[in-house]
Amino acid sequence: MDTLQNAPTSNKLINYRPIAEIAVGLMLGIAVCGIMPAGGAAVLCIMTACGAAGVVFALLRHTRSALFAASVLVGILFAALRLPTELPNGNYTVSGTVLSAEYSDGETELILTKSELHSSASAGIFHREGRVKIITEGYLNIDVGDGVYIPKVYLRGAAKADSSKRSRFLKQLSEGITASGRLYGGGSNDDGSTSVDEISVVSKHNLPVREALTSVRSSIVRHIGRIFGTDAGIVSALIVGDKTALQSDRTEAYRATGTAHLLAISGFHTGIIAAILGLFVPKRKRWLRTAFVGIGLIMYCCIAVYAAGIVRASIMVICALLCRALNRRADSLNGLAAAAVLILAFEPFQLYSVGFQLSFAACFGLILFSKQFETALASAHIPLAGSVSACLGASIATAPFQAAYFGCLPLYFVAGNLIAVPLFSLVMVLCIAILIIGIPFPGFAAVLAVAPRAVLFVVERCLGFLSALPYASLDLPTIPLASCALFLAMLFVLSPYVLRPFQKRAGLAVFCLLLFTGSLVFSIITL
Repeated sequence: MDTLQNAPTSNKLINYRPIAEIAVGLMLGIAVCGIMPAGGAAVLCIMTACGAAGVVFALLRHTRSALFAASVLVGILFAALRLPTELPNGNYTVSGTVLSAEYSDGETELILTKSELHSSASAGIFHREGRVKIITEGYLNIDVGDGVYIPKVYLRGAAKADSSKRSRFLKQLSEGITASGRLYGGGSNDDGSTSVDEISVVSKHNLPVREALTSVRSSIVRHIGRIFGTDAGIVSALIVGDKTALQSDRTEAYRATGTAHLLAISGFHTGIIAAILGLFVPKRKRWLRTAFVGIGLIMYCCIAVYAAGIVRASIMVICALLCRALNRRADSLNGLAAAAVLILAFEPFQLYSVGFQLSFAACFGLILFSKQFETALASAHIPLAGSVSACLGASIATAPFQAAYFGCLPLYFVAGNLIAVPLFSLVMVLCIAILIIGIPFPGFAAVLAVAPRAVLFVVERCLGFLSALPYASLDLPTIPLASCALFLAMLFVLSPYVLRPFQKRAGLAVFCLLLFTGSLVFSIITL
């Protein structure tokens, strides 16, 4: 995809990529807004400073610096505008439209949009632009698009009062949640909330598009359940990203071997879907092929409820197809940056989503090092050099994020991915074909499903064996997200994208490593 220079041919440090600079600036601006105190004075000062810097650089004709400063300013502005107004904790009467309703582990999670909250204590009415999450005991027979009324529920607003609550606050914002509460079965709760039984449905079909997409997704999940039996949870996660029927004990081997990404819709799944869609249009009809695959991927994103990994991969695939249609060389780093800009422009706090961070870090590592690793491994006559290099590139870049969120690093990730990735590719293609056959012939499809289920059985036995080996995972200290960003910067400096001899790149990398180590020490001291 990319043509990299291994030796400098000019005084440039890197090849200029405006979209990449905009993406980095947006991320920095959103991060600055996220770490600022609750008051808006600091954010306003930083916005003013960035705006002034942009004007100065523009006047001095430093257009690149002006673009970066403007991107930081826009990132702060986008994030500040999406910050919710503070909601006092207390009892509220809640009405809203159900955006999603998922039942798992004996609880139903309702996400409400277009919510109106009434508080008798403050005599106020709050209209929430974000989402309100209500968790209830037991199963609720409530559908997406239903308008619901809850007489009284104790809500906790998303507020970044201090640093100890900031991570929870940002996690809620990454999900679009601005307030949350819980209801229990039978009688009133200790906090004064009414019981689950008093939730009433006051209207139907308020979200026709969302209802249609949810209906399609639910139909696919039910179809999978009829055909694949006890393996339906794995297949549903693999095809449409539905994890409600996924058993935690069954997924433990995937986590321990670094293959859990196969159960979360990502670039792996998008690539297979794009390849299948591409079979229906000849390669010579570039624009028709681009339109057909692009529309198919957009529909798939909708059905998969816009998971960060699939949105990122779909944007990159569409960018690559557009480049081919225009007879332009596709650039993977530009494609990744374009995906980040588009996602963050609509949902700036997706930056703090675990899925967003892992997906982009893995793709970043692949772009930076997969070709170099493949060349080195091939010259050493190591078999499966391409697959091993892809595993190494993605795993190295995601290692600090694994430590930050899961506190461990799988040590047998290369072996696990070499076993699981090719077999899961086969499983996914077979499952899609069998699901299509199962529309007119469900009985025959259930018989054919024995093949992918047998492959899944073999994969899980192999992963179980690897996870049971000594030192299957390495426990690591929790790493702050700022340190993760410094680690990615160090990887970029080491990559051939920096147009300097390796010795100079290594020196810059050592500087980044010192900053990375210092940030870790600082986080440990301040715990």
